[in-house]
Amino acid sequence: MSGRVLEGHTRPRKGSLSFSRQDGRPLVASIFMNASVSRIAPLDALRGLAALSVLLLHYKWLAPAGARPFENSLAWVYEYGRFAVPLFYMLSGYIFFAAYAAPLGEGRIDGRAFFWLRASRLYPLQLLTLVTVAALQMLALRATGDYFVHVHNDLRHFLLNLVFLQFGWFDPIMSFNGPSWSLSIEAGLYVAFFFFAQRFGAALRPRLIIGAVCLGLSIARSLLPLTGPLNAFFAEGLGCFFVGGCLQAIEGLADRRKFTLGLATLAVGAGLAYLSDGLRETMPILFAGLVLTVLGSPVLRRAAAWPVLAWLGDISYSTYLWHMPVQIALVIFSARVAPIAFSSPWALALYFALVFAVSSFSYRYFEVPARGWMRRWAMEKPAAVGAAAPAS
Repeated sequence: MSGRVLEGHTRPRKGSLSFSRQDGRPLVASIFMNASVSRIAPLDALRGLAALSVLLLHYKWLAPAGARPFENSLAWVYEYGRFAVPLFYMLSGYIFFAAYAAPLGEGRIDGRAFFWLRASRLYPLQLLTLVTVAALQMLALRATGDYFVHVHNDLRHFLLNLVFLQFGWFDPIMSFNGPSWSLSIEAGLYVAFFFFAQRFGAALRPRLIIGAVCLGLSIARSLLPLTGPLNAFFAEGLGCFFVGGCLQAIEGLADRRKFTLGLATLAVGAGLAYLSDGLRETMPILFAGLVLTVLGSPVLRRAAAWPVLAWLGDISYSTYLWHMPVQIALVIFSARVAPIAFSSPWALALYFALVFAVSSFSYRYFEVPARGWMRRWAMEKPAAVGAAAPAS
């Protein structure tokens, strides 16, 4: 990756991925030796804030509408936190096109290496939280007489969760760790991106054409089936992901132009959302404006580098997957040990404190080490993931 791609927006990290030879090793060796792709601080901050909104949105599972803490002051987040997932897709699209489009198109990363990288990032925590929720749901059944929120906790859905096919592809049913449904869609986006990037690389025109088609599919998602190879949820993901890729293509614009374009797009998206009463199909436009505005503002970029926002970005995947297990544990505790008044602000504070504590511990002592172990294993057994062609 050229330095220009992330110039001005990168939060350097120890061991960041480099798309070049290191010590004479081919590109794939450089990837597996290092921890992760260079991160874009403003997008990390947006991801962390989006994950935070999901935590608050899903508090409805503990305290229903009308009984939630700070109902009036947090009404906007309680209502619209459900739009965080489309934003996740768009941020992924931006980052994937920045990091992988050119190397895949030029043959410097092969398919097995690419998907191993993605598996090392997503699968360990997905597996751990899936098993944890399966155990907690059995305890919840004994403690309360019913499963917590999602009742389709059978062997079939467990196996579908194991292979990222738990939602949309065969049925639109959430099971076990419900929020992980979006990983099923995201896995499909990785496949679509891989074939696009292998064929077109970082070329602009195909990206814009496919982006427009996918945006159209996303807008027309209500006409699509809820299951199958082109389900409504995957269509939404495609639209947001490829719009994110198109935004990355204009990364080189001057800040002022980017900021102005972002504000204009944000205004159009907000207007459409208002006129449609918060229609989900308007979110790609709204979020495109948000991303451009944040990336084009030096002030917002500096704010995104604040330690607390950087931390939220780091643990966003952990918070997303751990908040439901924490909720189930709280319900079991409330039923068996001491009742918890979940409508109390103190209960909300306890919930957030536990999620952040578990997520921080998980990120540091499980998520990052497991990813590193999988990549070191791949370096020791290159035949298992395929060898990429040496970088030119």
